[in-house]
Amino acid sequence: METTTVTLFISLALVVFGICYYYFTHRHRERMFLLSKGLPPDYFKGQISYLPYLLVLAIVTLFLSIGIVVGGKLASASTIELKGSLLFLATLFFFLGLGLLTSYLILRFNRQKK
Repeated sequence: METTTVTLFISLALVVFGICYYYFTHRHRERMFLLSKGLPPDYFKGQISYLPYLLVLAIVTLFLSIGIVVGGKLASASTIELKGSLLFLATLFFFLGLGLLTSYLILRFNRQKK
């Protein structure tokens, strides 16, 4: 059992290293190509803002947690004729979609405001 876990961790570490190596070398080659085409070197500094992604992540996780609670309550209720797991998944996906829609509307409102 111990050799299996060791090989699992080693293979997982190699996969993560390989993905990171590929990402960083590809990004470096792409940047060098763009610099050779005449782009200024300060073009790559500070162009990514993670705030919209964090807002979407926060809203989606909030709505997912609400969906889990509501789905659990509805699945435990015996008055609904649907199966409990189907109802739980339906409410989970409903609140996931509602969260994505809410985050989209908030981001669109913020862009129009600017």
